[in-house]
Amino acid sequence: DTMVTVVDAFNFLKDFGSSHRLVDRKLSDIEGDNRTIVNLLTDQIEFANVTIINKCDLVSREHLDLLKSIIQKLNPGSKIIESNFSKVNLKEIINNNLFDFTKAEQSAGWIAELNKEEHTPETEEYGISSFVFRSKKPFHPERFWNYVQNKFSSSIIRSKGLFWLASRPDQAISWSQAGGSLRADSAGVWWGSMPFKKRFEQQAFVENQETIEKDWDKDFHDRKNEIVIIGVEIDAEKIKSELKSCLLTNHELEKEDWKTGYNDDWPVVRVSPLK
Repeated sequence: DTMVTVVDAFNFLKDFGSSHRLVDRKLSDIEGDNRTIVNLLTDQIEFANVTIINKCDLVSREHLDLLKSIIQKLNPGSKIIESNFSKVNLKEIINNNLFDFTKAEQSAGWIAELNKEEHTPETEEYGISSFVFRSKKPFHPERFWNYVQNKFSSSIIRSKGLFWLASRPDQAISWSQAGGSLRADSAGVWWGSMPFKKRFEQQAFVENQETIEKDWDKDFHDRKNEIVIIGVEIDAEKIKSELKSCLLTNHELEKEDWKTGYNDDWPVVRVSPLK
């Protein structure tokens, strides 16, 4: 009927900047559960269509308005309700038929930003803004790893997308960061890494061929970096410049080492394309 999540106004910002895992606070006894608090908080906010901010009496109006702005940026379509002691009018959350799974899958703010055909300057409430970093060139594995480990801006509260490394020309890698937690996982292989005939054996390619080939590049095919950045008081041009400096230079591309790949320190399981 309705997907509701509750946000602790007093502790949310502190938890959002924490690197603690669920098991660290004894919130999970599932073996191998390495989820972080911040990832769980973000997933819940991005999926809910009603967000209740509780304990509003324990924070200032400015703190509360900042929190609301962050939540609205993470999930623009979510209805926000303020409460104290969890007192909420039940008519606002029950028997409303508000939940739609298909819409919920697309409700996250980063998806909305990614789907914009053209980024338009936004009215920034509390300095919260977003942009998308796009590039066809691959990231240099060492420079990008060093950037992520040592130079990644603390003003970025959420980033999400896909990227590729010159050391792994066949592999698409998913990027997911929230607060102090960053996760990179294999997202499969790029269509350009497999023979033309093999692509048509995959239903996902057949169903999305027009969209895939619309963005096709003669050198890199469908390979791309596409990362949504959401932050507070972020310097978009500075971050874009820093990310560009992590890409392969034209001189490095001329060597064509990326076509064969080489070693890297990224802790992501390597995958191979269909031959």
